[in-house]
Formats: sequence, C-alpha cells, structure tokens
Amino acid sequence: MGLNSKKIAETAIKVNSADPDWCRTDMGTEAASHSVQQGADTPVWLATLPVDGLTGGFFNSRNLIPW
Repeated sequence: MGLNSKKIAETAIKVNSADPDWCRTDMGTEAASHSVQQGADTPVWLATLPVDGLTGGFFNSRNLIPW
C-alpha cells in the first residue's frame, strides 16, 4: 500500500514543489538568468522548513505560486 496525503497528514513530512527558474548550468547555458545558487535557494529552503512549515505548495523564489 502506497504512501498518500492522509497517511502523512499528521507527520512532519512536507510535500512541496519548486521551480528553480532558468539556471546557468550545462542544460541552462550561460545565457540563463539565474545562478545555480539562486536556483537552489528555494529547494533548500523547502527542505529545511520547520515541523510546522508550509506543505502542499508550488514555490518560486520562496513565493507561493498558484497551481
């Protein structure tokens, strides 16, 4: 039986999605608007949220983006 939102609702597990923007990597090329550090900021922030942190959201530059 798989893990679902009802099973983790009362846990510290967070489920979020992040858009890192267009980053200067091998895939993004040097023309990209964001550094790797800028692209990593939001995923790292989400990964280190406190127990009572946000969940169920889509984020870009630490801002909640409507689905």
